Amino acid sequence: MTLDAYEEAGLAPRRPGAGDLLLAVADAVIAAQNTVVAAESLGLGSCYIGDVLEHRERVKELLGMPEYAVPAAMLVMGWPTLQQRERRKPERFAARYLVSRDRYRRLNGNELRTMFEGRTGQQSFEAWMDAFCTRKYHADFSLEMNRSAREWLNPFQTSE
Repeated sequence: MTLDAYEEAGLAPRRPGAGDLLLAVADAVIAAQNTVVAAESLGLGSCYIGDVLEHRERVKELLGMPEYAVPAAMLVMGWPTLQQRERRKPERFAARYLVSRDRYRRLNGNELRTMFEGRTGQQSFEAWMDAFCTRKYHADFSLEMNRSAREWLNPFQTSE
């Protein structure tokens, strides 16, 4: 929209770059999360749809998106059913594994194994990780999302 306004004013704006994209994505995700919080206070449920990044060509055509538009987030909302409200939510990892102070911190092997303790069912840590990696990281949807993401990023790579 900003580019359209610049052009409408007779200006010749530069092409958006990677920094412009990252800032816009951060703003969009902040707005989406604020929407989730506000909606929850009204009793609405929400779900982020991450695979909006997949199948770039179809999404771009379906939504009529111009060259520099990227779907930073997709959010669906609705009134949760009784079953959805009462179901047990997945247990989260302890904050000590997720929160870093002052600088990024990678977990060592012992910390990773402790973090996943009791979460791998009857499988070993290695077997569970292998299955999860295969199901998520190496899955067709993940490979397609990365292909599409490269395409979404292309216009921003060739900027001045």
